[in-house]
Amino acid sequence: MEKIRVAVFDDNDLFRVGLQMLVDSEPNMCCVGAFPDCTNVVEHVRNILPDVILMDIEMPNVGGIEGLLLVKKYYPKIKVIMQTVFENNEKVVASMCAGADGYLLKKTSPEKLVEGIMQVCDGGVPMSPALAWQVLQLMIRNRKLKT
Repeated sequence: MEKIRVAVFDDNDLFRVGLQMLVDSEPNMCCVGAFPDCTNVVEHVRNILPDVILMDIEMPNVGGIEGLLLVKKYYPKIKVIMQTVFENNEKVVASMCAGADGYLLKKTSPEKLVEGIMQVCDGGVPMSPALAWQVLQLMIRNRKLKT
C-alpha cells in the first residue's frame, strides 16, 4: 500500500513543523511539502502532487480560501482539509463553497487529525463536531426561510 502524500500550508512555523512531524510519524503517511502561505500554490502542488492538503485559512500574502480555489481549479481530485482557529459560519461556508473536502479546528487532537486525513481519502468529509453543528443549524435556518 502506498503512503498517503500530505502537504501542509500554514503560516505558523511551529504548527506547520508539528503537522509535518505528526504526518511523518504515521506509518501510512508522509509529508511531501510544507509552505508558509499559498503563494505559488499551483506550482508547489504540481511539483509534489499530494493526495491531501492541510490548509490554514488565515495566512499572509495568499490565504487559504484563495489557495483552495486554485488547487481545486487545477487539481480537483486532490483532497483539501481546511484548518483554522475560527469557529464561525462565514469561514466554514466560504471554505465549503470553495470546494473544501473537510474542515477541522486547529485544536483538533493529533489522533482525530490523522483520522480525518484517512477519512477524506476514503471519500468522507471530516469536520469538527462544533463546526458540523453550525453547518447543520445554517441549513435548517435556510430551509425555514424557503418554506
